[in-house]
Amino acid sequence: MSKCFFDNYAEYAQATPDKVLLRIDENELTYSDFMKKTAVIGSGMKKLGIGENDKVGICMPNSIEWYLVFWSAVRIGAQPVPMDPQSGSLELSRLIPATTSKIMFISHKYRTNDIIKAVSDLVPEKIQLTKVVCFAPEEAVPADGTYISADKFIAEFCGSECEIYKPEYLHTMSLACTSGSTGTPKILSVPSGGFYSTQKDMGDYLEFTSDDVMMLGMTLYHQGGFGMGQQMALKGGTVMYQPQFNPIDFLETVQKYRINVIQLTSTLAKVLLSTPDFDKYDLSSVRICYFAGEVLPKEIADVFVEKLHIRVINVIGSSETCTMVVWDSAIDQGTDPSDFRKLSFTDVRVIDQNKNDVPEGEVGELCVYTDGVILDYFGNPELSADKILTDDQGRRWFCTGDLVNKLPNGIVRFAGRSKRIIKRGGNLVHAEEVEACLLTHPKIAAAAVTDEPHPVIGQQIVAYIQPKGDERITRGELAKYFDGKLSAYKVPDKVVLVEEIPKDIGKIQFKYLRKKEYK
Repeated sequence: MSKCFFDNYAEYAQATPDKVLLRIDENELTYSDFMKKTAVIGSGMKKLGIGENDKVGICMPNSIEWYLVFWSAVRIGAQPVPMDPQSGSLELSRLIPATTSKIMFISHKYRTNDIIKAVSDLVPEKIQLTKVVCFAPEEAVPADGTYISADKFIAEFCGSECEIYKPEYLHTMSLACTSGSTGTPKILSVPSGGFYSTQKDMGDYLEFTSDDVMMLGMTLYHQGGFGMGQQMALKGGTVMYQPQFNPIDFLETVQKYRINVIQLTSTLAKVLLSTPDFDKYDLSSVRICYFAGEVLPKEIADVFVEKLHIRVINVIGSSETCTMVVWDSAIDQGTDPSDFRKLSFTDVRVIDQNKNDVPEGEVGELCVYTDGVILDYFGNPELSADKILTDDQGRRWFCTGDLVNKLPNGIVRFAGRSKRIIKRGGNLVHAEEVEACLLTHPKIAAAAVTDEPHPVIGQQIVAYIQPKGDERITRGELAKYFDGKLSAYKVPDKVVLVEEIPKDIGKIQFKYLRKKEYK
């Protein structure tokens, strides 16, 4: 039986019990309290009948409670299912049944999203759950017996003892969720042993130590933001998140806690660099800036390396692989940050549509091996067979959908995405899902969604709308219509009214759309 995350957590709780494992704003969780509190919550889950391989939904923003619920589920062999707390009832109506979640832990609200309302619109009338535990005031908890406040859950169901489940190497540790191309969820079965080994290997590569403090811009409920934090936690260091990203708070926190490692997307980095009086903040403690999630322009990398004297690590990594390939300014400076090489514990292929290797100098799809490649897409054997390849050594390879140019010496140059995914800031938005929601609007006859460059968020969502009759539709009206149905970041940034949506054999012809705009 392989070593698992709880072996490390237990070791650090014994050696450095008062060391801060997780800090979110001024809220702290020590390694010792982590072990005690996961025992408490885990025992409560077991009393509610949750056991090995049962699914535990989590719809909460960054918080100490999120972390404890996640690891309490892992502690008893159940599988936590993090969900975006911006999800409305339409998204949750697909996600909860698709993941077979048996119980949910939710917050009251996140930003403008009323999570309790989004869930109560579905449960128990449309979706059956054993229990919904609400981190909210008693008066906000629905009267239906399915719902219970977190305080009552602790008081009525939880004890203080809970054994630690020892997973087999290929046990599914958690289910990570992303939206499919039409809003149908893609649910990733994350392997216990592989996820542990890849995060440990990446922490070793980055030379993290127990003295380090890491501040992440990405979220806990995003597999990447969570995983990169584990690279530090496995070393016994301290991991920090914000409830919501705020550039001034981020910079002040880095300065206050003498943070050594920061994690950003290109968009967040641009926001930070544009902060008034940026130069007045003391970032001298930072030795590594870890980029993931978006294309990193050389201009931004150069600011961090040459002006701020911070080592830049840029990775292509997906939720399906844990990590993939890297550009490291300590080794690769002088080349473009979009030129990547494999790590000692990863391998790459560049393949064509028939999954054959392409010659050097040609563009193909990046296919990656890591020990953390997902076991499958939960409940979707067809997609699993298409995207996950197994070689004669039994190694799992993932076909990423990233297009890369195969260069000499094992280098691959990122060229773009193969699907209609819009990278709006740190969020991935599937155009088809937005289109589907638009088409339910009573004033819309047809719609097409695409993207265009934006100087701050990278790409913005553009909706071409063919109204019914002489109707006029504004972005503000769409924002109200989307509220509670889809996440706020999926609202189109720009609305263009057109006389018709040009189609050919049922397919939208995007190149003709601009010619159809109203004059």
